[in-house]
Amino acid sequence: MNWKKDGTGFVCVVPPAAAFTLRVKPKGDGRWTWEVYPRGRDHTVASGVAGAVGAAKATSENFARRSGLV
Repeated sequence: MNWKKDGTGFVCVVPPAAAFTLRVKPKGDGRWTWEVYPRGRDHTVASGVAGAVGAAKATSENFARRSGLV
C-alpha cells in the first residue's frame, strides 16, 4: 500500500477501485490515531490509537486486508 504525506499525517487510498481510504494522524501526546473510511463515505468504519506511526499504519492496513475487499 502506498502512503502519502497529508499535512502532519499520512493517507493511503486502498486499491482496487479505492475500496477504503486510510488516514493516520499524530495526537498531541506522541501517539498516532488511525481511521478507515469506506469508498465515498465520510464516516469511519474503524479507528484506534497506536504508539508509533508504523504501528498505526500496520493496524489500519490489517483491518483493510481482513475485510476481504482488498
